[in-house]
Amino acid sequence: MRSGCRFKTDSGRALAALSLAAALSGCGLLPSTGYRNPANLSFHAAVPRKLALSPYGNSPYTVNGRTYYPLKTAAGYRRRGIASWYGIPFNGQKTSDGETYNMYAMTAASKVLPLPSYALVRNLNNGKSVVVRINDRGPFYPGRIIDLSYAAAARLGVIATGTAPVIVEGLAPGEKHITPARHRGPDVFGPHHAARRAFFVQVGAFLRRQDADRLVRRLRGKGLRDLHVLHDDTSGRGLYLVRVGPEAGRGAARALLARLSREGMGRGLIVDP
Repeated sequence: MRSGCRFKTDSGRALAALSLAAALSGCGLLPSTGYRNPANLSFHAAVPRKLALSPYGNSPYTVNGRTYYPLKTAAGYRRRGIASWYGIPFNGQKTSDGETYNMYAMTAASKVLPLPSYALVRNLNNGKSVVVRINDRGPFYPGRIIDLSYAAAARLGVIATGTAPVIVEGLAPGEKHITPARHRGPDVFGPHHAARRAFFVQVGAFLRRQDADRLVRRLRGKGLRDLHVLHDDTSGRGLYLVRVGPEAGRGAARALLARLSREGMGRGLIVDP
C-alpha cells in the first residue's frame, strides 16, 4: 500500500508487539503459531543493485505531528538505534512502495531511507549482520530506526527479544556487503570479552523489573552465577530479559539448559552470538 495507508496499521503493529511481549513474559521462544521455525529458513541476504526510485513513498510525509523527508540516496547513511520486526498481521499487505509484504524476504522499513534501497543492519548484542532491501515506512516508536521482516529479524537473532540495538548503514547501488569494524559500545550483558565466542542462556522475559529480579534470586539460590538483567524496549513498555553466561560453547549452553530443566526452572533459550 502507499505510505499514507501504511501508517494506519501502526496501532495494529503495536497490539501485535504487546502480544509478543506477553508471550515472552512466559518464556515463549517463538511468536504465535503460523510462523515458520527460524531454524528452517534460508537466510539469503539482499544483494544491492541499482534500482529506480518508487513513485510511492518517497515524498515528505507527516506522522503523529512530525514531518519526515525521505533521502534521495542511501549512500552515507549511518545511524545507531533500536530495531524491531513485524510479521503475520502485515504479511500480504501492500508496503509503502507498492510491493506486497513478504515476511520471509530480507526486507525492512525505514522512516527516511529511499524506497527501494539497501542497508546493512548489525545487531550490537551478538555481532550478526544482514543486508536488507528497504521497501516500507516505519517504525514510528521513539528510538526505533528500522522495522525488520520476520526473516531478517530471525537472521539477526531479534525474534525472541522483539527489539535489539543495531547500527544501520545505507548501501549505494552496487556496493558490496562489507562488515563494519566491530562496535565496542556498552557491554549490555555484563563483563566479558567481546571477541570471545560465547553463548548466553535466556531464562525469562518480564514486563516488570521486580519479576526479573525475583527470578535472579531463585537462580542464585540454585548456585548459578554470571546472571544478567538486560532491559530491552518493546512496544514502548519495556522487557526485562534474564540471561546466564557467557558459556564457552554451545555444548556448555545446552548443558546449562538441561540443568535448568532438571531443577524446575522451565525452558530456556540459547542466545547465539
